[in-house]
Amino acid sequence: MKRVYLLYGLSGLVSLGYQVAWFRIYVDWFGSTNLTFAMVLCNFIGGLGMGALASRPVADRLGALLKIDDRLRLYGVVELLVAASVLLIVLARLVPANAWGSFPYELQGDIYVSTALPQLSKLAIAALCVFVPCFFMGVTFPLLCGAYGARGRFPSALYGWNTLGACSGVLLCEFIFLPWVGHDLTLWIMMALNLLLGAFFLATGGAPRPALEAAGARPNEPAEPSGLDAGRFGVLLVCAVLSGLLAGGLEADMFKRVGFHGNDSPAAMSFISFWAILGIFLASWTVRALPALKLAHIKVAFVLALAVYAAVCQLAHPIRIWLVARAYAPVVASLPEQPFRPTTLNAYFPTSLGQVLLFVGIFVFPAYLLISFLLPYVCNRLQSGRRHLGIAYGANTLAFCLGMVAFTWLAPRVSIFYSMKLMMVALAIGVGFLLLIREHHRLAAWKPALAIAVLGAGCVLTPAGFDRSYVTPGQPAALYPVRALKSNGAHTTYVVADPGGDRLYFDNHSMSGTSHRSQVYMRLMAHFPLLAHPRPQRVLLICFGVGNTAAAIASHDSVRQIDVVELNDKVIETAPEFARHNNEVYLDPRVRFIHDDGRNFLNTTEITYDLITSEPPPPMYA
Repeated sequence: MKRVYLLYGLSGLVSLGYQVAWFRIYVDWFGSTNLTFAMVLCNFIGGLGMGALASRPVADRLGALLKIDDRLRLYGVVELLVAASVLLIVLARLVPANAWGSFPYELQGDIYVSTALPQLSKLAIAALCVFVPCFFMGVTFPLLCGAYGARGRFPSALYGWNTLGACSGVLLCEFIFLPWVGHDLTLWIMMALNLLLGAFFLATGGAPRPALEAAGARPNEPAEPSGLDAGRFGVLLVCAVLSGLLAGGLEADMFKRVGFHGNDSPAAMSFISFWAILGIFLASWTVRALPALKLAHIKVAFVLALAVYAAVCQLAHPIRIWLVARAYAPVVASLPEQPFRPTTLNAYFPTSLGQVLLFVGIFVFPAYLLISFLLPYVCNRLQSGRRHLGIAYGANTLAFCLGMVAFTWLAPRVSIFYSMKLMMVALAIGVGFLLLIREHHRLAAWKPALAIAVLGAGCVLTPAGFDRSYVTPGQPAALYPVRALKSNGAHTTYVVADPGGDRLYFDNHSMSGTSHRSQVYMRLMAHFPLLAHPRPQRVLLICFGVGNTAAAIASHDSVRQIDVVELNDKVIETAPEFARHNNEVYLDPRVRFIHDDGRNFLNTTEITYDLITSEPPPPMYA
């Protein structure tokens, strides 16, 4: 048993190692776009869910084909299939960046956007290289649980070990493998571990026979005398789906909210995964250690999760100020005694990597731990009732994917303010719905219908506009009028009428502006190189901002073509808001707007330019 726990923990480490590497490989291929992130995430989670749903027929077919009865040896075969399907990424590397032409864009309105063929091709490649290995990963958990079917609390223990390995994999990749060897070699290391894991189980096997397993079950393992009836199975299945929806939506909200509250560290995303997986691990371990745990206890945990998360969201700014004050307290204390001596320093946040880890942990860990008790509990009850876990675990995973998409892409397309408010509404509805569920009674149809109706009303009634209470106190966005609110799912942009010059904001960050200082350096980024060129005619500008640099480029008479590549299409739509400063350069017939990642465009195009200038956000901004 111990070897199964430990090695399935290694499997979790490998799985998250694959995900970390895939994120970076796909950005390298297709650009740092919202589509790239969604492709990898949805195929990863969707593959796990579909694999779990198909676990029983896949395992039976493989066992019959290979004439393998031992379920642990069969698990080894599946792990080998995971590693083999990861090799599909080698085929994807053979696809050249310009496979769809040197200018695979079409004009929509005033902006050139990627044509359907490249986007569909990228989806197909993502499905081939991510979905297929994740499908086989999804087969493994129900398969192993089936091998130890008489042990009622085995699923929570196995799930706990797997998530502990996944948690370790995030830290190992972010702090050791990626800095030392890069994402390509990291992928090969994970593949080698995967092959060794599969080969070990294929060679050794050792799964108990059903009769022996039943005889060896522990006396205190809860078990159903004749299995679960359809009513109780339906209730537990609904609980699994609810757990997935709330967990996926909450993690997506945490990605948005932590970044919104001033955490610009590129490590924040990995730390969110770390704390979330750590919460899942501890919740699984607690369910395993407490056989007397009931659904009533989990309902209390969900109520606490709602209260804790709401409180943390309200206290985000004070927590940030406190962390900065703590970091700079020794500096302040060392200053000489003067009447004007400050009590703290106005410093940027975060001040260290440890501060990022702590801030993210305060946001993520308590709430995620509390909502993570439900799925291990459901799996244990199904295992005790001799039910195969494939349907419940697969439904949970697909629901997680749905929740993640809803609050990563759909709700933020209205605005980030709408998305954050709606998540609190959805969490409250989910908690209320769970309170209505009774495990030993059939679920009345009116209960889910009521929850869906209330959620629909929440989607309609939740305010979608700019909310000053969400932004950092003292910032221009909290002090001055705001206009031109737009959102594309990745970011919400708006213009702040700062007396020193209008500012273009992304979420809670001032990214560009029309102040005198900003105009000087942004225009000089065009004037200096263009004046040094004997006769510049074709120019590429990456990142439009408010149009200062573009206006400077357009002022040179020799320039005949100006290509502007902008990752955020809402920035282009906002250009008229700064017409007085950018001289309406967006109307210049020489200008061609292209909606894409700048690096991806340069990898694709065969056009050459006399000047390429780029002024994206500083490298430390996520």
